[in-house]
Amino acid sequence: MDDTVTLATYSTLAEAYIIKGMLESHGIKTIVRNENNLYVPIFDGVSIMVLEKDLERALLLLRENDDI
Repeated sequence: MDDTVTLATYSTLAEAYIIKGMLESHGIKTIVRNENNLYVPIFDGVSIMVLEKDLERALLLLRENDDI
């Protein structure tokens, strides 16, 4: 079974879902963590999780799109 890792953390759910859509359009499965937390702006933020095997490719896509 593959492990998941945190790719990036965003201050809003909207930002996280934009990144999720971009990554998934490139075939990278994602999980959004903390999306139901009412205190997202105050605490951890909304994290995008990816499979560890997809981390390098996901980081490259974020860099190419100036999203990190």
